Amino acid sequence: MKRLTQRVIMPFLFVFCLMAALCACDVPPESEAPVSSAAAPTTQKTQPEQTVSRLELDGAAELPVREFTGFSYVELRSLCEAWSLKYSEENGTLRLELEGGILILADGSDEARTEEDGRIALGAPTLWFSEGWYLPVSALEAVWCRTLVEDQNAELLRCLRVEDGPAVYWNGAEAGSARRCNGIPVLTAGWFTAVSSGRAETGTDPDGTPTLTLWAWGHTVSFRQGSLRAELDGVPTVLSVPAWQAGEDWYLPAGTTAEALGCVGLEGSSDRLDLLKTEKGPTCCFSGLCLGASLRVDDALYGELPALARAMGGTLTERDGRLTLKTAEHRLVLSPGETRVEADGIERTLPLPVIPADGAWLVPLDAMAELLGLPGRTEDEIGAVYSALTPCETELWIDGVRTQAYTDRGKGPYVRLGDVLKITGGSFVPIENEAVLQARNREIDLWGGGLEYTLDGETLTLSAPAAANGTDWYVPAADLLPALGLPELVDPELDRRYYTRIVKNDEVPTGCRVPIFMYHAVSDQVWGIRELFVSPSQLEAQLQAILEAGYTPITFEDLDHVDQIDKPVMLTFDDGYDDNYTELFPLLKKYNVKATIFVIVNDIGARHKLTEEQIREMSDSGLVSIQSHTMSHNYLDGMYEKQLRYEHYDSMLALTRLTCKQPFVLCYPTGKNTAYSRSVTAEYYQFGLNMTGPCYVTGDEPYKIYRYYIARSTSVETLLSYLKD
Repeated sequence: MKRLTQRVIMPFLFVFCLMAALCACDVPPESEAPVSSAAAPTTQKTQPEQTVSRLELDGAAELPVREFTGFSYVELRSLCEAWSLKYSEENGTLRLELEGGILILADGSDEARTEEDGRIALGAPTLWFSEGWYLPVSALEAVWCRTLVEDQNAELLRCLRVEDGPAVYWNGAEAGSARRCNGIPVLTAGWFTAVSSGRAETGTDPDGTPTLTLWAWGHTVSFRQGSLRAELDGVPTVLSVPAWQAGEDWYLPAGTTAEALGCVGLEGSSDRLDLLKTEKGPTCCFSGLCLGASLRVDDALYGELPALARAMGGTLTERDGRLTLKTAEHRLVLSPGETRVEADGIERTLPLPVIPADGAWLVPLDAMAELLGLPGRTEDEIGAVYSALTPCETELWIDGVRTQAYTDRGKGPYVRLGDVLKITGGSFVPIENEAVLQARNREIDLWGGGLEYTLDGETLTLSAPAAANGTDWYVPAADLLPALGLPELVDPELDRRYYTRIVKNDEVPTGCRVPIFMYHAVSDQVWGIRELFVSPSQLEAQLQAILEAGYTPITFEDLDHVDQIDKPVMLTFDDGYDDNYTELFPLLKKYNVKATIFVIVNDIGARHKLTEEQIREMSDSGLVSIQSHTMSHNYLDGMYEKQLRYEHYDSMLALTRLTCKQPFVLCYPTGKNTAYSRSVTAEYYQFGLNMTGPCYVTGDEPYKIYRYYIARSTSVETLLSYLKD
């Protein structure tokens, strides 16, 4: 047995062990030569290489990953070509040139050392084959401080360059800092949940890959570890860099994640990342021109820069990716994604960055308004208005109602059409930068920012551009109010402008019979000429008879629609006696009828005459029309021009100051007038009244209107006969 073992079994065991030793060695392939002519390591490896995946370097080049003895490796030559690295071999070692110096690696060693004998653990040994050197993939983390993330879905190992990133501003306020992954800013999922008050949940997919689901601002975004693919509300989307898990949190690409959640991500040339949560804002108007819908970022509003340039009457030019806005007074230079702006040669900072958009950059309107000399915005449920229109001291009165006046850098005064329509009625239909105004049977077409308008189809010119501010408009009062039948009377001494709804004689429908009764005093006590007095009871009986006969008392303000009034009649009272307030006015209110009082200006406040307060109260009631009976009640037929104009104009101005309504009817004192005096009357008034005569029929000579004299002796029967005459 011993001899059998020595002669048969031992030789067999020796051969078996020798073959096993040889099989344990790698045999280098013969297809490639060594990378250097220097002496190569003597270790020979016979285990065949195996390509297991691909390695993506910093989001660019892809290299094959091979597996040796359970570790992943990348070929040194390909890595150096991708990263422009230099290396050499010396005495069987590898010398790799890095920015910080020389790194020395040895075949089979899992450490690298520096020339100063510093040591770096590689995580796996460096390997040499006859085809070249292989570095363990883990060396990319140890030596180059890269982050390795596996994308199982793409069978890709991602080598990410992660470094410090920009400061982060959330809606204009500083909110921490980001990191950069392959140059792209990334933020943690925790950051997004904090600013959005949202939540995040981690898990794994069926393949065991870590996943993250983020809920914020009504959106759901799902991420996979290392993948560039994500799902936004169930719809696939692509990320700029992969999402990856780091400890208990995840890093997400800041810009694409923000955009998926309905935000805007901007990074300008400065080391600053702006993330803006936008939502639809109100319609905005800038300097009188509608810019359309805006975007809201917190309390700030964004609008399109080209539209803003048009509103300011400026021009836009682009050069080297920057836009220059030039207006008559300002020059602004802006860059996309930047908060810096050059304003009239001085560098300024916007609170929020310029947002690049297809064909139209978006700019923060509050800041632009300040730079362009506009005072700021007013906002209501209709929209937001940026305008140089500011309230001014000029008093503006419309039909006796004081209305706020505005100025636009010295132009104007402007009036808000909404205020005008509240007083005068009518309709106003704005459509962006156009509007149609209909009032008193007239139609006016307006254009925001324009100097032209059409009145009943005729093109006219404004003295200053109309300003379209949402659904409300501001117009130059001196142009538009007269077009609405509200002529202007300027009182420069008091800095007032009066616009009164008057009826021009050529606006009166012709052929309408309008009896006019002439009264004076209303009192039981007679202290003057008896026939000038009617008693209150007598007047009340006459009012009852007029109303029972189906007549409607009107004033001259109603003549433009007199053809729509069945049986019109006018009640006029001359001289302005105080009993017109104490006796007549209560009866007018009792029966809700109108009357006209012709006031002698110089007699206001005199004995038995009306006071200013009484006149103003009756005028404000809407039942009494205050008209002129001249300044002094002197005969007009023998006056020179200067005194005639005094009697006409000064009485008009005085009564306008008192009632804030311009009188447009003159009653000739004792009916005295001449052709010349009537020509002066026609310069200031629309109608002139005589004393007794035939019934007034519209279309008759407007400056020779006659009346029926009602005296103390006039009976109800006689008065009714005048109605039928």
